[in-house]
Amino acid sequence: MLEKEQRILAQDSDDISKKVHDLPEMKLSTAVRRGMMQGRNREMRRRKLFYGIGAIAVGAAAIMITISSLGVAPKEKPYELVQTTRSPQPADFESFRPIAAQDQGIAAALDQGLVKRIDQSVEKNGFRIEIAGAFTDGRKAYIMYSAHNQTDHTAYPLVESLNFGGVEASHFRAESKHAMGSNMLMPGQTGYYVYTANLVPSASYKGDATLAVKIWDSTTNEYRDQLKFTIPLEPNMFKNEERIYHPGSTLTVDGQKINVRQVQFTPLNTYVDLEYDRSNGKQIFKLLNPVLIGKSGDKIQKAYYPDTMFSDETKVTLVFKTNTFDQLDRTELKVAGVAALDKDKMKIVVDLNKKEIIEAPDDHIQIIEPEGPAGAGEILFHYKLEKAQAAESFGLWLEDSFTDAEGVKHKRLSPEHIKQSGHTVSGNPDDSTEDYNPYNFGKEALDYPQPLTIGIKQYWNPIMESQSVDLVSKKGNL
Repeated sequence: MLEKEQRILAQDSDDISKKVHDLPEMKLSTAVRRGMMQGRNREMRRRKLFYGIGAIAVGAAAIMITISSLGVAPKEKPYELVQTTRSPQPADFESFRPIAAQDQGIAAALDQGLVKRIDQSVEKNGFRIEIAGAFTDGRKAYIMYSAHNQTDHTAYPLVESLNFGGVEASHFRAESKHAMGSNMLMPGQTGYYVYTANLVPSASYKGDATLAVKIWDSTTNEYRDQLKFTIPLEPNMFKNEERIYHPGSTLTVDGQKINVRQVQFTPLNTYVDLEYDRSNGKQIFKLLNPVLIGKSGDKIQKAYYPDTMFSDETKVTLVFKTNTFDQLDRTELKVAGVAALDKDKMKIVVDLNKKEIIEAPDDHIQIIEPEGPAGAGEILFHYKLEKAQAAESFGLWLEDSFTDAEGVKHKRLSPEHIKQSGHTVSGNPDDSTEDYNPYNFGKEALDYPQPLTIGIKQYWNPIMESQSVDLVSKKGNL
């Protein structure tokens, strides 16, 4: 998501939160998320929202889309291992303060003085990268850096990877956050960034961090330089300040068990590690409106809108923007429901010649005629659902392969002619969600034994059932 859009969404969220902070958490959550949708609609009213098969990293995606549109394949040089030198002058950490609005961990580190000063720089061919500071709590790593474009070409600095002692951090939702409208740097311009990466608790990270940085030159359409350098940073700076609990409790929604494996409080965030029970009959895709609730006497505190880490079909980690709830008498996790689907319904069966759905999870999904012509073997799936927590919704995600009636597997093809694609929400009191998803079997599939079966990876099927589970209590559950 572009930073301009992020700021608008954050502003709408803040405005509505101030107006309705006394509402129950369910109403508050819905109100704020609707405000976020309204902000998105204002910013993107004339745009069509498209999504691909899988997640695309912010920043790098924008550049690669631009490159793709020019029809030019990026030319890459091999990485060059370089030594850092002392920065000309100590960095002012307050230059990174605007970025803190996007990440609680950054704000917490700045407010508590937790940033380790690095002040190391690398300069190559008129482009200088300065590492101002860094910090990590063993779950998320943060690198604060500035980029100085002293060339006569517009350029983009991109952090490609981060590793500790040769063990690479996860690329899942890793990104360089910045307070500008784009990470593009004009000639003579300086930009400030914070690179964030998620760390796997089970990985054996060791001291010192190595950054791989690319400089994309938008004039030559190639990478100007690709550099690797090492900075002094331990993989867990706050080991002695973290608090870890193993409640052994289970959240049950619609009969589906969600086991709480660990709750971890660090100076930066609260991490709630959840695991979906193997005995569940439904595949859980998402927890709806999760809220962290802390209670102490008559005092109640709540934290909303967690980020997610390492979410898949077996587990999810919720990252809440707080770190003090275990100091209250009791802390619990509450959800409004789940988005889930029966495991035996995770498929769509289609007769391609008749353009008919023979089997689907429900009657909310149909095959419709696209606005323009479709290629042979192309169809368009349409999904619409009313009044179903649309602010939480996501798009249909299908497998990249399908099987014919004889069990032979085939690869899907990229869309050929159908241009309709995307996921929208109404943002009105009806709270509806709508999804367009083209699928290209290929013209040869018309001759395959029918019907054809597509596996479902993700399907929006909300189950509204409010439930809660205890996480931490002063009565003891270490």
